[in-house]
Amino acid sequence: MAVIIKAERLRKFATQLGQKIGLSEKDAYTLSESLVFANLRGIDSHGIVRLPFYLKRLETRGTNMNPVIKVIKEKPALILLDGDNGMGQVVGRYASDMVTKRAKETGMAYVAVKGSSHFGVASYYAYHIAKEGMAGIVISNATAVMSAWGGSKRIIGNNPLAFSVPYKKNEPILLDISMSGVAGGKIRLYAKNNQEIPKGWILNKEGKETTNPNDLLAGGTLLPFGQHKGYGIAVAIEILTGVMTGAGMMGQIPLWIKDLVSPLNIGHVFIAIDITNFMDLATFKKRLSWMVKKLKASPVSEGSSGIYFPGELERLTYLKRDKEGIPITSEIWSDLEALSQKYKVKLPFKSDIKK
Repeated sequence: MAVIIKAERLRKFATQLGQKIGLSEKDAYTLSESLVFANLRGIDSHGIVRLPFYLKRLETRGTNMNPVIKVIKEKPALILLDGDNGMGQVVGRYASDMVTKRAKETGMAYVAVKGSSHFGVASYYAYHIAKEGMAGIVISNATAVMSAWGGSKRIIGNNPLAFSVPYKKNEPILLDISMSGVAGGKIRLYAKNNQEIPKGWILNKEGKETTNPNDLLAGGTLLPFGQHKGYGIAVAIEILTGVMTGAGMMGQIPLWIKDLVSPLNIGHVFIAIDITNFMDLATFKKRLSWMVKKLKASPVSEGSSGIYFPGELERLTYLKRDKEGIPITSEIWSDLEALSQKYKVKLPFKSDIKK
C-alpha cells in the first residue's frame, strides 16, 4: 500500500539530505524541487525514486559537488557552457536562467552545455522558461539505452525533448517526451515495484521481446517510438547536444545509476524565444486559447476519455497531488527510510503520512 506524503515535506526532506551530503542549500533545493516537480505531475519515474542514485554519485564524487560553470564561447544570442561535471539539475537551472535572461536582451537565445550530468525531467526547465513569458525548447542526450530502428542492441540515448509556452497562470502548454516508446526510468520504476511490463516496450539482451523490466539493466534495450520517427529525432538531438557541443556521445556516456564514479559529460540545449517580439502576451494567449478550444472540441474516438493539450493531464495530477499528497510505494518508502537512517535526517512527520 502506498504512503501519501505532502509535497512540501518531501521537498524539505530531500533538501536536507542534499545538504548532509555537502550541497549548498540552494543546490540541494534545486535538486529536491526538480524531483518533487516530477512526482507532483505524475512523472514518478523521474521523481524521488532517483534520489538515492544522485546522492551516491555525489558521495563517491562521480558528480562534482561544487562545480564552476564556465562560459566557453559566447555571442549575443549563443552561449556554450562547461558544466564542470556538476549535478545536471544545478547546471540545468543555471543554463535555463541564463537563456531567458539573454533572450530578453536579444529576442531569442540558445545555450548549449557540455560536461553536465543527468538532469532529471526536461519539462522542469521548460516550465521555468515559460514562466518568464517565453517559448522554450529543452533537449538532452543520454546514456545509450535505445536501439536504432531495425536494430536489436542499445546504441543511442532516448534523448528527451521538452517544449513550453505560457498559457494560463502556472499552467503552460508543456510537452515532455523521450524518443523511446517508454522512458527508461519508467521501466526501472516497474522493476522497483516488482511489476511486469507490457510487450513491445523493451528487448532483452538476446534481442527478443520481454515483459521482465529487469531485462533492461541486464543488457536489454528500449525501442524507439514511432519506429523510424523516434529514432530519427533521437539522432537529431544527439547531433545538437552531443556532436555540436563537444559533450559525450552515445556509448561514451556511462550509465549513471550503475557507474557512480565516472564523469558523464552529458550535453543539453536550452532555447528561449521572447514572444513579445511578435505580439504582446495577451494577444498570444488569446490566440492560443482559441486553438486549444478548437482542439478540445474535436469529436472523441470510441473509448477515449477526452482530448487534452500537452501537459494538461500532468497539470490535473499536480492539482490533485498538491492538495492530497504524493503517493510513494512501499518499496520506495523503504529507500527513503534507509536514507533517513544513513544520513540522520528525520523523515516527514507521521501526521502528514497516510497509508
